[in-house]
Amino acid sequence: MNRPVVRMALAVVLLALNLRTIFASLPPLLAEVRADLGLSAGAAGLLTTLPVVCLGALAPLAPRLARRAPIERLLVACALLTAAGTALRGAGGVAALFAGTLVAGAAVAVAQALVPVLIRDRFPDATGTLTGAFSMALTLGAALAAGLAVPLERLLGDEWTASLAIWAVPALVAAAVWAPRAARPGTIVGGGPGPALLRVPLAWSVAVFFGVQSMAFYAGLAWLPSILRDSGYDAADAGALQALAQAVQLMPAFVVPVLAARSRGQAALLVAIVGVGGGGLVGLLAAPAAAGLWMVLVGLGQGGALGLALILPVLRGGDVRTVASLTAMALCAGYLIAATGPWLLGAIRDATGDWTVPLVVLIAMTAAELLPGAGAVRDRSVSPVPA
Repeated sequence: MNRPVVRMALAVVLLALNLRTIFASLPPLLAEVRADLGLSAGAAGLLTTLPVVCLGALAPLAPRLARRAPIERLLVACALLTAAGTALRGAGGVAALFAGTLVAGAAVAVAQALVPVLIRDRFPDATGTLTGAFSMALTLGAALAAGLAVPLERLLGDEWTASLAIWAVPALVAAAVWAPRAARPGTIVGGGPGPALLRVPLAWSVAVFFGVQSMAFYAGLAWLPSILRDSGYDAADAGALQALAQAVQLMPAFVVPVLAARSRGQAALLVAIVGVGGGGLVGLLAAPAAAGLWMVLVGLGQGGALGLALILPVLRGGDVRTVASLTAMALCAGYLIAATGPWLLGAIRDATGDWTVPLVVLIAMTAAELLPGAGAVRDRSVSPVPA
């Protein structure tokens, strides 16, 4: 890689590390937060779902904002808002917690939709490498926030507020790193997921694939530890196995976009990703005693699915404006679909009384990625969106 690509990769990684901390830093502390603030289970569920809804509902803002201001400046603003919202979450009180989550969630939603567009515009010959770095950093940020939440709480005087607020620091660092880029002439694009794009079957294939893989991921993230505990693992072992799956995601999250960008079509990658991830879930159902092996396969499949979902809008868009539109459409539809996953598995568990049927449904969700994926991985392009 040449120096500009390396510098951009480092900048993208530093920014992307901050796009999952608001999701992953709270769940390990949720029991303490509920006890301290008197939150009901329903309110706690809303708090954890709110950022996911933001990702879907606010993604269409990104291409509209990119018509009016350079993407580099928008990313600096997003990093600053992420820092402000994250710090506000640690201010104490229910109102600050929800308001900070909403502010940071909105900033993350816009930033995540803008980065692929910037990559396609500035480095069209390195889309696979840079998208892989972006995808890998998303998973790494989630793993770091989840793994460090409780140790940071203990280090900072057993204060969950401080543990949440400390994640404002890396967001400020990201803003500082991107600031010199924002000071130069930047990237302004147009486009938006308007009626013309909404009538394109290929666009829907890309968007629905993103949604189905996200639904399977968030459903598994929410409930696989409970499924493992129901299979005889204690809380510590179940948490460690979930962490193992998260760590394993890093490699395929980087490698799959690189391979996808070098291929005319991505059908073989799609089948391999779904086969590996689905096979891990089937193994967990049939032989839970070997859960360590199965969770590695689940992590490989989930990381690969994320990487493929993020690169597809870049590969299928006919020009930069269309990439912006297609990315926004995929994130909007995708995360709204994804938000149903944890609720669906929980409702099925309540209806059936155990985790067998929900696990079968999770396997079906993973297999269902093949349906929209079959259309999304074909070597075609969405026609440019009119300016």
